[in-house]
Amino acid sequence: MPDSTQPILVKRERCPGCHRDAAKLLHSEPLDSPGITRYMQDHYEGRVERAFGGYDYQLAQCGHCGLAFQAQVPSSELIEEIYDRWLPATERALVASHFGLDDYRYLAGQVEFMLGHFGLRPFELKALDFGFGWAEWAKMAGAYGVDVCGAELSQVRIEYAKSVGIRIVDTRALPDREFHFINTEQVFEHLLEPGTVLKQLAAALRPGGLVKISVPDAAKSIGKLLGAKSFAALGKDDIMPIAPFEHINAFTHASLVAMGKEAGLAPLRPSLRKLYNSSSGWLEPKAALKRLARPVYRHVYPKSTFVYFARPA
Repeated sequence: MPDSTQPILVKRERCPGCHRDAAKLLHSEPLDSPGITRYMQDHYEGRVERAFGGYDYQLAQCGHCGLAFQAQVPSSELIEEIYDRWLPATERALVASHFGLDDYRYLAGQVEFMLGHFGLRPFELKALDFGFGWAEWAKMAGAYGVDVCGAELSQVRIEYAKSVGIRIVDTRALPDREFHFINTEQVFEHLLEPGTVLKQLAAALRPGGLVKISVPDAAKSIGKLLGAKSFAALGKDDIMPIAPFEHINAFTHASLVAMGKEAGLAPLRPSLRKLYNSSSGWLEPKAALKRLARPVYRHVYPKSTFVYFARPA
């Protein structure tokens, strides 16, 4: 059982994106309210052993950069409990069971865009998968031959990544000007100090390097919560971008761009040609011709050494 004498939540006094003292409270609701209790029971499947009486969910918004954030966030002890106990190792099997061909194409497309953007051979490109979770992106990048490493806080996930050959780096000691590309997928909504972390990642990029940030768009969820004034009126998908304890930063496009600017980064508008060509190659004439000819050469006039064998029924 968790230690009930230790504080569950700690207060964030300033905006975690730009560190200004310009926040206003948007919504406050007891953490043991019916709506939040229902969400916690369903989402964590009964693994929560804490009582939350006397604590509130508080959603605030910065008047300077527009970032919405939970003003009261989990203590370090509770963070460890959430990611290593509430979301147990069996989640890996659940993630794998939900991954389909389109998901792997999505990852492959991102890796191919990265390689196309820099124009480097895979082994020449240094990449970091920051907050890698179950290391799906890192494994895909590694499969292409990219020099990829990973950073993660959850010990359960770190041990898994090591078991599949992902090199781990210390999140507190990232090398300066080391990486061409840093991938962050569903990470910044979880961080206590996202603005500070982004500055650290920016310093770890080589000149001209890219950091990808993908987070839930919280605009609709915030609007619904403010209109309903209660989590009880929100569905699971509505709650996800502003979820208590986990999604403690609620981004919109504008607030994400503002945080990047604070870190000295500018948004990149990628080449549509490179985006569409990633994971397909159809916009490159030689690659397209090869993709058209290869199945015919291999399987219509089967004289190649690429053969599928089937056991007779």
